[in-house]
Amino acid sequence: MGKFRVLVECSNEGGTDIHSWIVEAKNPGEADHIAVSRARAFYPKFDEFEPVRTEEMQCPRKSS
Repeated sequence: MGKFRVLVECSNEGGTDIHSWIVEAKNPGEADHIAVSRARAFYPKFDEFEPVRTEEMQCPRKSS
């Protein structure tokens, strides 16, 4: 499991918003699915949801 930041484009006839989600997933495809599912739940006023960028987050290394 890794952490991913996913940008989801949410749109309807009134316009478009971009929302960022940080999710834990096994791979980028699963991260996209989770982020789109969350966007649908949190922003029901939108009709279309598209993951436009997915990047794996790097954990900072602890210095000794």
